Amino acid sequence: MASTSKKLTPMLRHYLEVKAEHPDALLLYRMGDFYEVFFEDALIAAPVLEVQLTARQKGTESETPMCGVPHHALQGYLGKLLAAGYRVAVCDQVEDPKTAQGLVKREVTRVVTPGTISDPDLLDGKEDNLLASLSWSDGGRGGSGEEGGLGAGAFLDVSTGRFFLRRWRNAEEGRNDLELLRPREVLLEPGVPEALTDWIEREAVPSTLVEGDRLLDRARAAELLAQQLGASTLRGFGLEDGEPAVQAAAAAVAYARDTQRNDLSHVRNLAIRSQADRMVLDATTLANLEVFRSLREGGRRGTLLSVVDRTVTPPGGRMLRDWLRRPLRDPNAIAERHRAVEVLAEESARRERLRDRLAGVGDPERLLSRAVLGSLTPREAAALRDSLAEMPEILADVAGLAPASLEASSDLLARLAETDPLPALAAELERMLEESPSSSIQDGGVIAEGIDPELDEARSLARDSKRHILSLEQREREATGIGSLKIGYNKVFGYYVEVTKANASKVPETYIRKQTLVNAERYITPEIKELETKILAAEEKQIALEEKYFEQVKHRVAEEGAGLSALAEAVGTLDALASFAELAVRRKYVRPVMTAAGEPLEIREGRHPVVEVTSKEPFVPNDLDLDTESAQIVLLTGPNMGGKSTYLRQVALIVLLAQAGSFVPAESATLGVVDRIFTRVGASDDLARGESTFMVEMIETANILRNATAESLVILDEVGRGTATFDGLSLAWAIVEFLHQHRRPKTLFATHYHELTELAQMLPGVVNRTMAVKEWKEQVVFLRRVVPGSADKSWGLHVARLAGVPPSVVERAEKVLRNLEAQEYDLSGKPRLARGKRPNEDGPTDQLALFGGAADPRAEKVAERLREADVDSLTPLEALNLLAELRRELE
Repeated sequence: MASTSKKLTPMLRHYLEVKAEHPDALLLYRMGDFYEVFFEDALIAAPVLEVQLTARQKGTESETPMCGVPHHALQGYLGKLLAAGYRVAVCDQVEDPKTAQGLVKREVTRVVTPGTISDPDLLDGKEDNLLASLSWSDGGRGGSGEEGGLGAGAFLDVSTGRFFLRRWRNAEEGRNDLELLRPREVLLEPGVPEALTDWIEREAVPSTLVEGDRLLDRARAAELLAQQLGASTLRGFGLEDGEPAVQAAAAAVAYARDTQRNDLSHVRNLAIRSQADRMVLDATTLANLEVFRSLREGGRRGTLLSVVDRTVTPPGGRMLRDWLRRPLRDPNAIAERHRAVEVLAEESARRERLRDRLAGVGDPERLLSRAVLGSLTPREAAALRDSLAEMPEILADVAGLAPASLEASSDLLARLAETDPLPALAAELERMLEESPSSSIQDGGVIAEGIDPELDEARSLARDSKRHILSLEQREREATGIGSLKIGYNKVFGYYVEVTKANASKVPETYIRKQTLVNAERYITPEIKELETKILAAEEKQIALEEKYFEQVKHRVAEEGAGLSALAEAVGTLDALASFAELAVRRKYVRPVMTAAGEPLEIREGRHPVVEVTSKEPFVPNDLDLDTESAQIVLLTGPNMGGKSTYLRQVALIVLLAQAGSFVPAESATLGVVDRIFTRVGASDDLARGESTFMVEMIETANILRNATAESLVILDEVGRGTATFDGLSLAWAIVEFLHQHRRPKTLFATHYHELTELAQMLPGVVNRTMAVKEWKEQVVFLRRVVPGSADKSWGLHVARLAGVPPSVVERAEKVLRNLEAQEYDLSGKPRLARGKRPNEDGPTDQLALFGGAADPRAEKVAERLREADVDSLTPLEALNLLAELRRELE
């Protein structure tokens, strides 16, 4: 920080005092129309904000680096700092500069951090913005967090008030949740295992260590959390005082309260998320299936979400993400969503009308948060008003969707139709706000006429006085004969008369000159100053009264927190269901039949939801039959590029979509509910942790072997290919046996190890399937159809040719392959891996070993005698004699 030897102004000394209270944040200090940044903070902020770095008291020993941004553009600049991972303390003027005695009073009104953003302009409307807080019991402190330690994570979205907990048995579960939920910021208590802190560092997630005075003891943590939730005890939330979950949740609340300078009255509920009622999808599975992020590009393009998300509201987008991240396991709950989707799909006209109206609903959840935090703008309040105005018609449409038949009716839609549309709040906002209010309360024009006669009078006076100014301008032009005369305004001189220098001789003596410009002179008159006083007084009074009433508006919105949260959830649910229905109609998806856990998976003419949309070729659908008895494990062989990986992923995605509540891309599907989907596909490594591709493969496989159950779906693609052939084949063989004999999950196992297909003859639950291929005119046609049986080769050389490998290399490989497949050996026991000339060698044809050296002449002689012998007519005795002669020849 700045040297204390400098002679600092009172303002800079105050800046340093405030900065000392927020040493880990960049301090933006309001000065008039700008937020200024000084000292080391300016050196950091200037390049990030892309503004000019300058200096105060330049050229003196007290020279101070500085930069600044306009106050009206603060949000955009905040976004840049937050995206760069910085915390920002915003220090505002909390006193009117006109009435201030000496230095204007300033205070930090909020500390903005990546995990506590509430401004919609800085957020993705369809994604949560989570602050995570991690706590670990004494058993895990300082250790790896294995079986001895219990931990918990609290996840709070300040922008919506959503608050939930996860309990962890070990660090692996915690790390998986972090990867799954991807919080924007993390709070860490001492003792959190390295597995979690390593992930935070590797992903460059901003983090804060909660220690010292900020580390709450058990009693204070329980008291703070109970107070926040408005409860006398935490047991009603399923919590016990002193457990890590309480510590984590309390730390999140304390941090959010401190940064927002607010009691967070919209955070009134805390959910404990367990794995009991939801399908478990770890981060590896979501990544391999490309549910949210593309493996190739890292973005949304080419993902399942990009295809299925047809939501039209921010709450709907967030709800859909949550459904895909945490699919249901209860067949009845799944069927309830399916019934709702079916009704919406059948009622096309009403669905389209519903989606049009939903598109007019903004984000009530986040607007509520803005009201609670005191940052709601007039236009956001108007957006909430307009959203509430749509709700009665939306809910009426939903109520009309329920058919008369009880069997066909959707309980879910009926419950949604009963949501309270908050008519009293809607009427209050309609009464209080102008139809199109200004963006800032300081600009006026926010509160409607008729609310307060005093306000109406002030507004009228300000408006009429401005008309008087225009009238005065016209009179002065006529009196002076100066047609170009105009009356202007600035904050320094107020209202003034401006006359060009060419007309200076016509200026009356009663004009008082105030400013000289290059081409004009500016004057004031007693009449102008009198009008100015009236106008400014009226405007100030108007703004003061509008601020007063708008505070009441924000308070009124905050009071309806519970109702607005319920309304936002209903909007999100309706939007997600309608999105699934729209998808089903547009892509010809069908309603799956859901059966109990452990029951077979039967899919007819299934399709990959993403590939069928993005592929330039017609998609070839395929069937699936998996059960726990005769077809527990499908060994899938076939050529590269034949469609094995697509088939594996499409099965997993169909199951995921079905349990999320969506219809599925198939002709029909009967699906037993699964508790988890495991995937091990592709090649990847983690160099940061010193883990090779094969190590990552084995770690992920080990996780599957430890945690899969008979109700799980396991997708394995080319397991064992990352090491030596015999090592990989042996591992793949043993893995199939283990899954068959111990865990017994329904498994799809794609492999190029053709030897594994023999397991179908040994294990009753293993069946062979292959990708059909047709050879025609020395070409290979991939039919992309799954058929019974197994492949006897992989057509890798054909793929190499398609990829543009030089013909000479492919031809050489064909010769090597023929001899490898024939397992040819010379009579001395040396392998003949290739026949003919060495690569790039001219000369007579000779039989040569792959690694050099001519064939043994004696072996050639023996081979010649074998070729001449008529083995079909030899008697056993003659054959034995011939064998003895050949042996003597070799010796």
